[in-house]
Formats: sequence, C-alpha cells, structure tokens
Amino acid sequence: MTKQPYLIIALAAIVGGGGLVFGLSKTPASSGKSLWSMGGASTPISRTVSHDSSNPKITKNGMAVLAELDSTFAGISEEASLGVVSIASGNGASGSGFVYRSDGWIVTNDHVVGRATEVDVTLPDGRTLKGKVTQSGDQQLDLAVVKIDAKDLVALPLADSDTVRVGEFAIAVGSPFGLDDTVTIGHVSALGRGSTVNDPNSQTSRGYAGLIQTDASINPGNSGGPLLNIHGEVIGVNSTIVSTTAASAGIGFSIPSNVVRAVADELIETGSFDRGVLGAFIRELKPIERKDLNIAGGAFIEDVVPNTPAGVAGLQAKDVVVGFNGQQVHTELGLRIKLYESSPGDTITVDYLRDGSKRSAQLKLDEPEKQVLAQNFQPEAMQGFPFGDGSEMPSIPQGPVQLGVLLRDADDTVRQQFGLPSNTKGLVITSVDPNSFANRIGIKAGDILVELNGEPVLSRTDIQGVLQDVSWGDQVTVVVNRFENGKMTRLTQTRRIR
Repeated sequence: MTKQPYLIIALAAIVGGGGLVFGLSKTPASSGKSLWSMGGASTPISRTVSHDSSNPKITKNGMAVLAELDSTFAGISEEASLGVVSIASGNGASGSGFVYRSDGWIVTNDHVVGRATEVDVTLPDGRTLKGKVTQSGDQQLDLAVVKIDAKDLVALPLADSDTVRVGEFAIAVGSPFGLDDTVTIGHVSALGRGSTVNDPNSQTSRGYAGLIQTDASINPGNSGGPLLNIHGEVIGVNSTIVSTTAASAGIGFSIPSNVVRAVADELIETGSFDRGVLGAFIRELKPIERKDLNIAGGAFIEDVVPNTPAGVAGLQAKDVVVGFNGQQVHTELGLRIKLYESSPGDTITVDYLRDGSKRSAQLKLDEPEKQVLAQNFQPEAMQGFPFGDGSEMPSIPQGPVQLGVLLRDADDTVRQQFGLPSNTKGLVITSVDPNSFANRIGIKAGDILVELNGEPVLSRTDIQGVLQDVSWGDQVTVVVNRFENGKMTRLTQTRRIR
C-alpha cells in the first residue's frame, strides 16, 4: 500500500516557517521596541560566485555580509527566546507558547492545553508556574490564552500578518520533543493555506484557514510557539504540519498573527470567545478574477446556504464581498477576521459585487452551531464504518436533510492532503460528521462525491438541489470514488437517510 501524506496534530504540537530577506534596513518592531533586524542595505550581495581565493575583496565582502546575517539570526534567537515558554498539561499534552503581555498573559494552541483548566508554564529563567487556561472553544480557532502570576515578562510584538510575503525568512522557536529553546530557520513557503486535521485530545478534527506555510523545521512540541520575522515580530502561531511520520517534512503551518490578535484580545477581555456566522462558503479571489473584476481583492462566495443570514439577505454564489461595516475587505482571511471580531446577533452591512455592480445588504449574524453546514470545517470521522455496514440507525432527525460532510473543490492542497492523483477533479469530502448519515454508510475523508440519487454533482448547488426533494427516512443512493492502493474505485451505497 502506498503511503499517503496526511495532516496530523501531535499532542505537543506542530510548526513551521522560513524565509530570509537580504538587505533589510534596521526597522523597529511595531511595538516601538525592535528585537533584531537585518542591516547591510548599503552593501548589496554580489550575484557573482567566485572560487578564486586570490581575490580578497570578494572574499572579504562576502564574509562581511554572512557575518552580519549570522549575527542577526543569533540576536533574534537570543532575544525572542526570552519570551517563549514551555507548557505541560495534566492530560499528557505538552507544547510551547509565547508571552503576549508582560503582565503574565501567554498565547498557545488550544490543542496544547487540551481540556485542562490549569497547566504548568516553564519560563525561560527556569521557573515553573501554574497557569489558568481560557480556551476559545472553537474547532476553527486552535487558540487559547494562559494567565500566570508574573510581571515584567518579555512580550513578543505581533506583526501585521497581511504584510507577510512568500520567500521571507521565518524563524520558529519552541520545545520540539521537549527540547526547550530550540530555534529553526526557514522561509515562508506559501500563504492562505487551509486544512482539516485530527485532534486526538478532542476525538474530533480541527479546521484551519488562511495559514502561513513554512519550511522551518516544526515538530511535536513546537505547537503554540511563535513563528517570527527577521525583526523578531510574531507573524504566526505554529500549529500543524503535513507529514507521513508525525515529524518535520518541511511543510509546517502557522495561524496568522492578525487572527491571534483578534482571538487573544477577546479571550483576555471577556474570558470567552464568540464569532458571527454569515452562512456562506468563501475563498480567496484568484489573480485572474481580480484582473477581470478590476479590483485589488475581496472574498469570493462559492455558495450560500439557504435560511442563513447570507441566504436571507440575498447573497449568491459568485458574489464578491468587498466591504464589512464600512471597512474594506481585501482577502478571504480579512473577512474571517471581521467575523471573529463580531458576535452572533450583530447586525452588519456587507458590500459586495455582482455582475460588475456594487451592492449592499444588511444581515444579522448567526451562531456557529446554528449553521453547521455554513462552516468551512466540520468534525471529521475518526473511525468510519466500512461500506455496506448494517448497523442500527438512530431515530429520524428533524430539520433539513444533510449528508454530514464538508466538501472542497479538488485543488492542489486537497489532492496533496489526501494523496489523490494530480488529475483528480470534482468535490472532495474533506471531513465527515461522526454522527451523520455519511459516516454510517462508510464515507471517508478523501472520497470524491460523484452522484446523489442518480444525479451527477459538480457543486454544492447540485447537492442542495437533490436534497431539497429528499425527506428524512427516504432512500438515498450515494456514489463516491475512493483512491486506495494506487487505484481509483467507484463505490455505491443505497440506504435510508436518518
């Protein structure tokens, strides 16, 4: 059997990032207190490579640049390590975190603290203090804060993650495999990644959107630690990796700092976190779409779920959201952050483009649990039944008929995540609700949905069209393609949907 790459969250966490930028000036961090930054902007790096040791000028200039670069990384590592901590919870989970505020507030991953209400926080000076945990309680937001009784700590400043560019240097600091104060260096490999990964602590899965991808070495124990730029600013919180071995394979992901700021500030201020839900599937605009629409950016609506705020307000697939309460929306993640900063019940104004015309709509945001289908991520089946299982069905549920799956178009990220062939097309099932009809008939994450009740399905609209004529208890035929052992197999199942 061919091993397929998969995403995994280790108890102690996963992380990544990397990218160096030559010739940067010594710009202070956003907090007004610079940690370290690269100088040498007046000394360009020669593109000519010479192996002639008789030319002392080239050798001297080259070594000067390397020495300055070397000193920069050493300085960042030394100062940033003063604000990075190790975290251990009573449930056996461990990981990293960093000082968010000097008065004792620590940021880490939700999956690092698990279900613990109190954790042990080990500071750089060797002290281990008890910390009180405040979790986001949201499977889409793998973030938590911890309060310890300490003052005058070294807080790490947050960068504006919207300014992060592919190719920049990235520096990960944390405690991989329990080895404190470990520093790895790489680059920012990509932006805007999304993933669904299993979480052994909660026996469900977590959803991530807008992640920063890095090739800085990230391993179990790095989770919750910072990913830094060359100014010593936090650009993300290391959270997950792609690996076939549960160890670094050079593909790590970090939650962007702008998301961290929105969530952490609310957790600290109110002791809890909530967010508003539109009821729409959104994605980043493609460059060609931005060009065709002659706009700098926005959030593209792939589909709208009926009877949700977006649906009631008249938003439609192919609309592009460009404004939120009078503020511009440039990216998919930008819209998500606006929703993170909002609460259920808030009435907001959305500006959007349709057929080249700008329109506005007012809507009242929902709670996440009320609009499960409208989320980009749902709990993933940890142990799906095999196809054809005849287990007992539960009682007939109420409400709209649902398969209980999350679907995404087969792009490069999804194909890589599930080890699918490069020519795979269609709708890929990225997660399955453990209590759903789909799980009971053996559908798995990575299957490609082909047909419902004899109708081909190429979009979520196709699915909704079929299901609107189906009632709970009716016979439903589901056809999927499954890639296993190097070949694609078509599987069909007909059962009563309950």
